[in-house]
Amino acid sequence: MMTYALVAMACIVWIWQSVKEAVSNGTALGTTTIIFLVCIGIAAVYCIVSALVLWWRQPGRNDEDSASQDNEKNTQAGSGAEDGNEEDRASSDISDHASRQEH
Repeated sequence: MMTYALVAMACIVWIWQSVKEAVSNGTALGTTTIIFLVCIGIAAVYCIVSALVLWWRQPGRNDEDSASQDNEKNTQAGSGAEDGNEEDRASSDISDHASRQEH
């Protein structure tokens, strides 16, 4: 996360310096200058978004959200275990019924 943030800051400073130099040289409206600034701008935006996404997804950041998600997972796992027990009971009932018919 910090690497993305530092690269984004470097890109922003680089854009600022390039614009300042291009204006003083009179090449601010040159095709190569515009293409260069757009590319560095895209890199800066990408790095900022990536840093924010990683910051929001840090472990322990939203303890309440993770606790509620853990409770949901435990509830779903418990209901899945109950379903398995019902299937086991059904198969044992069928086998009991088949053994009774044989006698």
